[in-house]
Amino acid sequence: MNRDVGQIKRSHSMKSRFPFLLGLALISSSAHAQSTLDKYLKKSTTGTASTANQADAKGVNKVYNDAEGFWRLDDTRAGGGFCAITYYSSATYAGYVGPVVGNPDSFILFSSASIPAIKKETKKKMTLTTADGESQSVLAYHAPNTQSKQSGIILFRLTDIQAAMDGMSDVENLNVVMDKKQVFAIKWKGGHTARKAMQGCLSTNSTKGAAK
Repeated sequence: MNRDVGQIKRSHSMKSRFPFLLGLALISSSAHAQSTLDKYLKKSTTGTASTANQADAKGVNKVYNDAEGFWRLDDTRAGGGFCAITYYSSATYAGYVGPVVGNPDSFILFSSASIPAIKKETKKKMTLTTADGESQSVLAYHAPNTQSKQSGIILFRLTDIQAAMDGMSDVENLNVVMDKKQVFAIKWKGGHTARKAMQGCLSTNSTKGAAK
């Protein structure tokens, strides 16, 4: 595998918990990533914690809640969408987005006011770091946020959504560095509860979940 397109940059010698991240130079065009992003934003009730807290919509279910934020599951595959879990902490959120119907790519997505706004998606080398200090530098997408012109979105492509779920921590602290500046940070709890919900969604027939 070509390591020049942003494979692993580990901060220590332990086995990486991110074997499922891949440099985007190896995959489909940025238009596919933007299409996935647009579908995610359109079919998810995004924004502040109060507006995102609408768990009564078809295919939407809050699966975990604490004082700092909450996890929600979106299953919109019956309408041409995806399985996704998203942790919201005020206006900051991180989400795992499974393959959209008609597009096999999946992503981990980050949004916050600290991510610079951008008019057109671009690939940049970014570093994702976890609570235990492990980091991985890969090419990722810096994309427009169609819900807010004041900030952008970051997407890291996943090689395997199931492997990403297997490596997901119950309690996590993630941050992203782009252009030598930290542009995103989030702390979550309840990751394993959210993971179980996501795995259940991914394992069911695509014509079911959103039609429940």
